[in-house]
Amino acid sequence: MTKLRPRVPKQERSRLTLHRLLSAAEALLEHGGLDAATVPAIAEAAGVSVGVIYRHFPNKDALLRAVYERFFATTAEQNVVRLQAVSAPMNIPLPVLARGIGKGMVEGYRRRRGLLRALTRYARTHPDSSFRRSAQKMNRATISALVILLESYRDQIRHPDPEAAIEFALFTMASTLQNILIEDERFIALRVPGNIEEELTRMLFGYLGISESSPTP
Repeated sequence: MTKLRPRVPKQERSRLTLHRLLSAAEALLEHGGLDAATVPAIAEAAGVSVGVIYRHFPNKDALLRAVYERFFATTAEQNVVRLQAVSAPMNIPLPVLARGIGKGMVEGYRRRRGLLRALTRYARTHPDSSFRRSAQKMNRATISALVILLESYRDQIRHPDPEAAIEFALFTMASTLQNILIEDERFIALRVPGNIEEELTRMLFGYLGISESSPTP
């Protein structure tokens, strides 16, 4: 007797299809840029018909917006989980943590360089000003967990205004990486050091006044 395969519930099938569509679009954006993520190409990469895409999204823009929102929401959530895992139980010394943050930021930008470039271009050129504002908030949220974590070490930071300095330092690092690694045309001509992780970490230590001998919290 042929064994029947259990049927996947309709709602679950819809979620799986949505995941495939967003992942296919994300892969095309990462490897081919914004121009490569056409509706037919997304459908082919996801292994579905074009009609399936339009059953889930009214147009291509709605699909790309969903990709953008999923990527930055997931990144922010992952940052929170990772930082909670390394900070609370282990009481990592501030210098070790700061170096890890610098290295992690550089690796994150390098690893998803193509996708970040495409999503940045998408948000920056979007005609809907409300979406552009929302995109900026989502982008900032990816740094928020780092800000909160470093604020727990404020007593070891020698800057006169630790809270403001922490946020400014991290967004300065992110802006520098954006200009160096993501922008198609750099805002300024800049000789980029080969050891960018070390140089950004040195900037972070110097600006915040972090001592190499900072004690364990």
